[in-house]
Order: sequence, then structure tokens, then C-alpha cells
Amino acid sequence: MLVLNDVHKTYQMGETQVRALRGVSLELPPAQFSVIMGHSGSGKSTLMHLAGCLDVPTSGHVEYGGMDLTTLSSRERADFRSSEVGFVFQKYNLVGNLTALENVALPLLLRNTTAKQAQAQAREALDLVGLKERMTHRPAKLSGGEQQRVAIARSLVNDPTMILADEPTGNLDTTTGERILKLLRRFTDNDKIVLVVTHNPEIADMADRVVYLRDGQVESQQFQEVAR
Repeated sequence: MLVLNDVHKTYQMGETQVRALRGVSLELPPAQFSVIMGHSGSGKSTLMHLAGCLDVPTSGHVEYGGMDLTTLSSRERADFRSSEVGFVFQKYNLVGNLTALENVALPLLLRNTTAKQAQAQAREALDLVGLKERMTHRPAKLSGGEQQRVAIARSLVNDPTMILADEPTGNLDTTTGERILKLLRRFTDNDKIVLVVTHNPEIADMADRVVYLRDGQVESQQFQEVAR
């Protein structure tokens, strides 16, 4: 369970204070595909950064599995991200001179996993996203949808319990974007939390829960039954 309790986040921009989040409280359980929506500047990305331990709140608490993430040291937050969180970004952030297999194995190698084990897990993850035949290709030889699937495989290679995606279909055509979203929501079947941050209302149709942010606050929430 991911819990945000009265979370505030204020950034200092020169002499100006920007209040990105203003008292957000949410509970996001496992096995749920949740979408955070809102216009630019509503606080969507800030919320995702706090959920993924990329940042800490100015006040309030972010808890995961009963652990208060706001009390962790920088090193402990890094360990939490590498073991529990898979990030999927709109810009795929793939290393251009590495193959798909090497890109997916990289996070494991950075955690001192043996090369043999890292490659075995990377192959598994790429097979899961349907890229078994494209493992030796570099990003320039892959389509946009294939690159995004490599990024998703990389986010899954550590078997995280929470997947955070920031505008994961923003650079994709409609058909490819739908395929990526269906792939993401499949992981809720394994009791993972999947949280997608977007301003695209069409993505909400695939969500179990849609949270609307406005000016750093939860404006409303919508729950819906979605065919799996």
C-alpha cells in the first residue's frame, strides 16, 4: 500500500516559493492501475517523484508497506528505488550504444549482479514484453514502441512492487500507446501498484482509479470497473 498523508511540497525558485503540492492524501493499494491527471503545473510529476523516493516532501508523510519513506537517508532512498520501484518515462532514457539486452541488464550490473545472472534476468524481462527477437538491436534500430517496451522491461528487471510511469505514451501513436498501457496494467495481476501520470483523458478509460489534481490538491477521485 502506498499512502500519502497530508503531503506538501514547496520549491524555492529564486525569491519565489512554488507550492507544488498542498496537502495531498491518498491510499493506493496493490493490484490497482491508478492514473493521476491534471493540467501542467497541477503537481502530477511532483507526486510521482515523492512516491518513487526521488524527492522528499516539505511536510507530511509518504509510506510504503508500512515504512515511512520520509525518514530514510539518501542511501536508503536509493536502495528503496532500486529494489521496489520501476520507473517508465516518456523519454525512454536508453543508452544508445548498448543493445536492448544490455540496456535492460544495466540496472542489475550497477547493483553488482553477476553478468550471467543480469543477462538471464534481462532476457526474461524482454521476453515478457514481447521483444525476444530484438534483444541484440540498439535503440536506433528499434521503433518508438519497441524502445518504450525496452524501457518497461528495464523497469521490471528487478521485479519491483511498484511501477511509476510518467506520460509513457506521449511519444507514441495511438495503437502502440494502447498496447503499452495494456502491458502496464497486466502487472497489476501480480499484486503490483501501477501508477501512471498523464494529462491524457483517454488513458483514464483503462484505469481502476483516476485521481484529478488541481493546483497541488486532490480535486476528485473516480473509481471504475475495467474489463481485464
